[in-house]
Amino acid sequence: MPNPKKLVLSRREMSFADKYTIEQLKIPGKKLMEKAGLGCSKKIRQLLKALKFELSDSPKIAIFCGVGNNGGDGFVIARYLVQWGFSCEIFIIGDLEKMSRETYENYQACQELTIPITRLVQALPQLHDFQVIVDAILGIGLKGKVRGFAAEVIEAINRAQKLSIAIDIPSGVDADSGTGEICTQCYCTLTMAARKYGHLLGEGQKASGEVFVIDIGIPETVFQKFPARAFLISEESVHYPPRSGLAHKGDFGKIGIIAGSRGFTGAAVLASLAALRAGGGLITLYHPAGLSDIFEIKLTEVMTQTLQTDTKKLLAQLQKSDLLLIGPGIGQAASTREMLHFLLENWPKKLVLDADALNIIAAENWQHFLDNPQLLITPHIGEFARLSKCTISDIQADLLTKVDQFLANYNCSLLLKSATTIYADNQHLIFDNSGNDGLATGGSGDILAGIVVSFLGQKSPIEQAAPAASYLLGKTAEKLANSRQTASIIPSDILEEIFKY
Repeated sequence: MPNPKKLVLSRREMSFADKYTIEQLKIPGKKLMEKAGLGCSKKIRQLLKALKFELSDSPKIAIFCGVGNNGGDGFVIARYLVQWGFSCEIFIIGDLEKMSRETYENYQACQELTIPITRLVQALPQLHDFQVIVDAILGIGLKGKVRGFAAEVIEAINRAQKLSIAIDIPSGVDADSGTGEICTQCYCTLTMAARKYGHLLGEGQKASGEVFVIDIGIPETVFQKFPARAFLISEESVHYPPRSGLAHKGDFGKIGIIAGSRGFTGAAVLASLAALRAGGGLITLYHPAGLSDIFEIKLTEVMTQTLQTDTKKLLAQLQKSDLLLIGPGIGQAASTREMLHFLLENWPKKLVLDADALNIIAAENWQHFLDNPQLLITPHIGEFARLSKCTISDIQADLLTKVDQFLANYNCSLLLKSATTIYADNQHLIFDNSGNDGLATGGSGDILAGIVVSFLGQKSPIEQAAPAASYLLGKTAEKLANSRQTASIIPSDILEEIFKY
């Protein structure tokens, strides 16, 4: 099982783990709340010290509490911070009669400590004198949009532009979808037990800032007995293809890449070199006629061949490859469509489809070819929307539901590229939030496709190869950011740094 701090839970999974711990393991909810609040308080104190908010500066902290358990955590946080010498004021939103017993008891404890408490009903808070805001208003229970007075309070918090820290998840963010039309924009988020989907998707990723996981006392055995569906890939969990000093080039894959067209030869070059840099044994680029001179010059370490136009000869030409990547820069000419259709019908081995290969399938309504367990597709959000016959807005509104619906129809594997890249099949869900804006440039996807097909050629299973390729790309971009501004990172920089230590 991955490190519990790298698990990613749905709202339902978190609720179940919490309920099971209380009801079956007989660990009181009050104890969980106390540990959660204490853990958050310690982290807040640590953060404020790192950010030079010393006690001598008397930073004032506004703690916004709802009436659910998220608010209960906020009351515990207030207790500890005040005991440690911080100046805190609590603002309550909601009906006190709706508080759980644990939340109400911690509210009373704050009263006994004479912490200033203001119940917000209609008037918005004045936040000019505060340096820090703790958001413990709504938590992960929210479904849909925030409305009414709570929305006004959230907007007031954002207007104040203070250092905001969310407890569990920024108020207004849906814990499953990451949507949040109105939500607190936070410097960081202290989340309970494990990350939630909403920290990594959509507006939630932006609003959460850096996410820190707080141990609240749910035993690790709970997650061992009831494994979470998803996790966040990390150095601990990534699986790169194994290497051996006794191996020869044939042991690391005979990889075929069908890519490039006039005006788009760069995509083919990047994918081919990425496959080589990622450890592929024998790389062959198959390209349309008339481009041989370009590729002979650009690819001295990759074999190049002109694609056969006769289908029988084409299949015979490709059969020596263990698997194929089709798509980078191939364009959408009629001859390309015919070639792709033939291979979708007749190619018997593993296949990776990217870029124009996916656009052709969407345009021709060939989605039935995606029902193939040996197939990996690597779309970005726009390409995935076209394949799904949805708008981009539809996808972003509930991305994971759309992914599940897609995979229910087509038994393939999916590497969905975005700020958080998602690998999914009918058994696995893996998030990757590595990387930076240096990858937001043409050619990054071609490199990723080349790394993926290389790892597959080196006999990594799809569920390991695809997320590992995404993670390697992201971490390489992060490493480059140590020596140059992200705006100046170009794909050839990535190529030079792959697996470079």
